[in-house]
This record gives sequence, structure tokens and C-alpha cells, in this order.
Amino acid sequence: MTRQQADLVVVGCGAGGLATAVRFLELHPTGRVVVLERTSKARRGGNTAWTGAFFRLEQDGAPAADFSARMLELSDGRTDAAIVGRLAALAQPTMQWLNENGIATKADLTYFLTSKGPRLMPVGGGAAIVETLAARVEALGGTIRYDTAAHALVQDETGTVTGVVVADGTQWEAPTVVLACGGFEGSATLLNRHLGERGHELSTIAPGGRANQGEGIEMGVRAGAATDGQFDRFHGEPVDPRTRSPEALVMVYPYGILVDHRGERFLDEGADTPDNTFESVAYRIWRDANQFAYLIADQKLVRHDIARAVLTDREPESADTLEALAERLDLDAAALVTTVKKYNAAAQPGPLDVTRLDGVSTNGLEPPKSNWARPIDEPPYVAWPVTCAITFTFGGLKTDEHARVVGRDGAPIPGLYAVGEVAGIYHHKYPGATSVLRALCFGRVAGEAAAARSTVPSAAS
Repeated sequence: MTRQQADLVVVGCGAGGLATAVRFLELHPTGRVVVLERTSKARRGGNTAWTGAFFRLEQDGAPAADFSARMLELSDGRTDAAIVGRLAALAQPTMQWLNENGIATKADLTYFLTSKGPRLMPVGGGAAIVETLAARVEALGGTIRYDTAAHALVQDETGTVTGVVVADGTQWEAPTVVLACGGFEGSATLLNRHLGERGHELSTIAPGGRANQGEGIEMGVRAGAATDGQFDRFHGEPVDPRTRSPEALVMVYPYGILVDHRGERFLDEGADTPDNTFESVAYRIWRDANQFAYLIADQKLVRHDIARAVLTDREPESADTLEALAERLDLDAAALVTTVKKYNAAAQPGPLDVTRLDGVSTNGLEPPKSNWARPIDEPPYVAWPVTCAITFTFGGLKTDEHARVVGRDGAPIPGLYAVGEVAGIYHHKYPGATSVLRALCFGRVAGEAAAARSTVPSAAS
């Protein structure tokens, strides 16, 4: 077996892994850092490389007013409050650190038409994070090894993690190993195991997610790690299946009706603002509509500026009559017409306001529509096919507020850290615009911890 020595081994080349490596090298310029990336250089970065990477932060980098409360509320209190508190405290300094490392940030509107204000995001999105921080790793003397998948952790007789074994049998030895290699959304086997036999039907929202095969989680568990996060839930989003474009979001579903392959409604499209419902709606499309639904609307919606809420590169299907629209969609025309007639009879006439919860609800309809219940009666009618794409899984390794992996005995596993999606913190619902942020924040934490554990001289010494 070939043995290679390093001061820090990082598994994964996304936001969390790169932040770890850069921060370590800032503190220990002479340290030997290797980042192991299972894909080629062209495909590196996992989900980070494809996302817009909104942050739930104000323009100055401070946490949004609802930041901590939202994270705890949506998890029903199951997300570790210490992790949430540390994340909130680290947000602003992490944004300053990003800026110092050449990644500009800006305030911009999200793709929700009901958004009351902008969110912070990196200029150039997640791709800018990957490109800039990867260049920083190499400029600071670190190494990124591509097409190198980690398979197992190495432990000594005390259980301390001392290295990683990769696919070709090479053993990378280091006093600190940081797992930053994503969840298991790219593994049909693990999706079926944790989500049920239909888990494999979920396609990743972007190509980067396919590389997230769950090995980091499985390696950690074999090394004695406890798990956290809800393994049978995931962050899903409603997308247009007609396109190959990544993140082809269709976030205007509350303003029409969603029907399944039988032409029937199956949920309350207007239960809340789309930023609060898109994940559950996507989940229901997968679970209750056999992974395929259609958004049916009319010119009341089309007259609005909806471009930022519909990211597909395909135009909606359109027809002058519902019967003709049903034919284009390969739906039973009589069933679709009946569904729309029932809905229209229960809806309320008037203008459609897409910018706020309007309280306009159906009367006596099941399932109800709690907001934006305006009749669909102004042709040409339009329809977008909508399916559920998986962004990332919730289940992962249990960590503490120091990014240490916690063992099944409740104590941290010496030498082992985890950041990003491989660390499970989410339950029930995803608090939007927190995933890339926590990868960056706790990547810096892990890098600082690895620097403190290293025996090489520090920058301050």
C-alpha cells in the first residue's frame, strides 16, 4: 500500500471543503494540504458549482432577523441550537472573509415573487466560490487531486482518525480529516434505502449532485459516528422536466392549479408563500402525483413579470381552449375541463396579486386553495410540466458546533470533522438560503481546528 503524508486531508471540493483548506493554509502556510475530489477538474464542486448560493443574510452580511428562529422552527426544534447559534455568529465574518479572498457579494432578489427584500449572494453564484477558492488553495501551496474517491477512514487503536484510503489503495495520512463530500442524493441505492423503493425516481437538480454518493456518511458511520438529520426527507424543488438546464425552477405554481396525470388537483397550491411551500409541494409531486404534475394557468398570471420565478428555458405549453391544452399535455380532456370548472366555481373573481398572500380562497373545494384562488378563465391557457428534483438529502453525520463528528458514545471522534451536506442538521423542512452558508462557516471552523491540531509552525509563530 502506498502511503502519503499530509497535515490535513479534505474529502470534497465544494464550498465546505475549499473553505477548510484555504483557512488552514492561511494559518499554516507551510502545511501540507490535499483535497480529494472524486470527479474531474471540469466537474468539480458538487452542488456548490451549480447553485446561485443565496445566503439568508442582510446586505452587510448580518443574519436576517428571522435567521435562528426560522432554522429552529422549521426543524420542530430538532436542529441543534448550539449549531444554529454558532452559524449566526459566524455569518458576517465569513462574508468578510469571502470578500477578502476575492469573492464579491451582492444583494439580489430571489426567485420568489412574494419576497419582501433581497438576499445576499456571491457575484457569479456558487461557481465563483469553487473557482476562486480552488485557485486560492493552489496559490497557497495546497494540492487538489481529481478523480480520486475516498473509500475508508483509517483509525488507530484508540479510535482516532489518522487518514483516508482512496480507490487506488493509496493511504493519505494526516492528524486531521475533514469530510466535505455531500449527501447521498446521487446514489439510487441509498435513496431507495432511506426514502423507500421510489427514491431512485428523484433526479438531482443539477449535475453536481450526481457525485454525492454518500460515501462520506457511510465511512463516518463505519468509524463509529452517530447520525443526525432526517434521512427520509430531502430538499426538493419543483422543476420543468422538459429541459436539461440545471435548476429549471417553476416557482409560480401557487398562482394556478396543479393537476396530476389524471387531470385532478391533489394539494393546496396556495397554502402559503412559495418560499415556505416549494419544498413540500415538490415532495407531494413525487409522493402523490407519481413524480409528474402540470401547472395550469391563464393570462392573469402571464400578464405579470414572472421571469425571475420561472428559470426553465422552455416556454409553457399554450392553447386557446382547455380541451386543446389537455391534448398537448396528453391528459384526459374531459377530466381537465371538469377539474377547472369545479375550481372556477369555488374561486373568487378579481385581479391576481402575485406579490403577497392575498387571502383569496376557494369556497367548499377539496383540496382547498387558501390564497390566489382566482378563476382560470382568460385564454390562451398555459401549462408547465412540473416534477420534483432533489437538491440534497437531510440525513448525515452528527456534528457539534465545532464541526467535530460525534461518535455513537456521545463524544467527538478525535481527528474527524464534517462540514456541508455530509453533516446532518436539517429536519422536516429546509430553512432556505442556509446550506452553502453553513458549509462556508463551518469549513472555516474546521480549517482553524485542523490548524490548531497541526504540528507545523503557524503563521503567527
